[in-house]
Amino acid sequence: MREEKKEKIVKILEKKLKSTSRQLVQFDSEDETLQYITNAFREKLSADFVGIVFKTGEQLIVKAWSGTKSSIAGHFPLPVDQCSPNLFLSSLTHEQLSLEKNCEFTRLLHKEKVQTWFTFPLKNELNLFGFCIIGYLQRVILYEEMESVFDDFGKDLAIAVLFQREKQHKQKLQSLLIYQQAMVKETIHGNSIDEITTMLSQTLEKSVLLLDRFLRPISYKLLPDKEGLLDEYLELATYEIVQKRTSKAWIPHPALEKTLLIWTIDVGGDLFGYLVLDATNIKMDDYVRLAIDVARNIYSIQFMKQKIILDAKEQVRDSFINKLLSNPIDEIENIFQYANLFHWDINRPHFVAILSLTIQDHHLDLLEQESYKSAILEKIKLNLSNYYPEVIAVNKEGDLILISPVSSMAHSIKLYWNKMYENLKKWVRSDWNNVQVLLAIGGVTEKIEDYSVSYMQAKKCLNVVKSRFKEMGFALFDDLGAYTLLHEIDGRMVAIFVQDHIGPLLNSEGKNMDLLKTLQVYLSHNGNMTETAKELYIHRSTLQYRLEKIEDLLQVDLDNAEHRFNLNMAIKLYDLFGNELKQNL
Repeated sequence: MREEKKEKIVKILEKKLKSTSRQLVQFDSEDETLQYITNAFREKLSADFVGIVFKTGEQLIVKAWSGTKSSIAGHFPLPVDQCSPNLFLSSLTHEQLSLEKNCEFTRLLHKEKVQTWFTFPLKNELNLFGFCIIGYLQRVILYEEMESVFDDFGKDLAIAVLFQREKQHKQKLQSLLIYQQAMVKETIHGNSIDEITTMLSQTLEKSVLLLDRFLRPISYKLLPDKEGLLDEYLELATYEIVQKRTSKAWIPHPALEKTLLIWTIDVGGDLFGYLVLDATNIKMDDYVRLAIDVARNIYSIQFMKQKIILDAKEQVRDSFINKLLSNPIDEIENIFQYANLFHWDINRPHFVAILSLTIQDHHLDLLEQESYKSAILEKIKLNLSNYYPEVIAVNKEGDLILISPVSSMAHSIKLYWNKMYENLKKWVRSDWNNVQVLLAIGGVTEKIEDYSVSYMQAKKCLNVVKSRFKEMGFALFDDLGAYTLLHEIDGRMVAIFVQDHIGPLLNSEGKNMDLLKTLQVYLSHNGNMTETAKELYIHRSTLQYRLEKIEDLLQVDLDNAEHRFNLNMAIKLYDLFGNELKQNL
């Protein structure tokens, strides 16, 4: 009689499980399927709780829970290697698992005072997902004949999970295809980087930021609950990109408990920016990687499109500025048309300045130095457009020409340029320490023909800065005193005058160039031996020897006022005309 009762119970159980199995394929997701199982088991088996535990890497995590004792679920994840491997092999009762003293999962159930429980694995021939736990808070009778029934159901459930994952994978691929088509459409017909960012954020359901190469936000889409965290994201992204690669002792705010993933956006080796994804609690599967790769490619294309447009505009502008700075000016009517195109009132008074960079790194060859300088100038131009939008900046002969309206210098012309020079140095030294920044400013323009004059004055001023005011770093042509008169002298006459008076000190390098420096400092101190020796860091007797050598080479008397005047004039002309003069010597 007892056997018949047991057989009847097992058959009823088997019937209920088969009925449940048939329902497994009707759900839209894996989570819905698992939650249905836990609810159905708790109802049909009159259990106090039912849980489904999955093996994920080296941990056990609860995927679904129904009923009481949710505190058990709160103790997960558990390390796989601290739990019995028999949980994944076949159905087990509390009596069988209680024999395994080192199982963390068993100890947890004892601690929670669960009286009766059993588990069965969720697996088939090829896949192992985890196990199901069914528990009772009081003693109930379990029959050994139930084991095979639950083992079979575990196989059915494993198949259902595979089915749901396959369906979900197919849905993701369809979504990815739609997303890719939308991205391609945006590439062909659109120019909005914001649209790409929004699509990527919606596809991954994560916050996304796009930064330029100087770590400033170009575009971003934050989830609704993260909309006030832009500054925090930027701080953490800066740390991830910059600080981790340096030895600077700086860490982001401790409240920023987020995981960011960062990819570069580049084309042909040129860095355009960074894609930043809030990857907190995200599973980086093939779907996410494909979505990111598609977005990066589309960003690159959009950047290239914009770069082509900007390069074309810049070429037109550079050509226009070069015509404006030429002497005599050709095609004046075209220059006015170009000025209107760029919304520039060319008739307003302006200053023309030259920004020049000197790379102080002897390990770089000429090609590397030019590449280095080009990157610095691009950053400077970008910063100028943000902080000095009134300034027109164009490349010319390896330098940067700056044209600034007088109307932007309300308080003081010199103060304006001095502040700009300090900003220029700051922008450069934030990334490059071995670069010297020099700035020379020509005179003010009153009419269109004055632009070429102001440019030539800036060139002469730059020569003087390089030779006489390197430590100061910048100068205005109008502040150069006698130099402002000397620059009008014909270049051939200058070359003859300089050659006649200091030529022997210029025709060879080494000691004679040291003599030129000695003469320059001696004359600047009005022949004061003590001050000259102090500035040159040499002994007075060494200075005396050098001065005698100079008198011998130049056939002059340094005590003669006329000779000293001519020598001073020759040095000033040499400073003023620089490389232009060297070519004629």
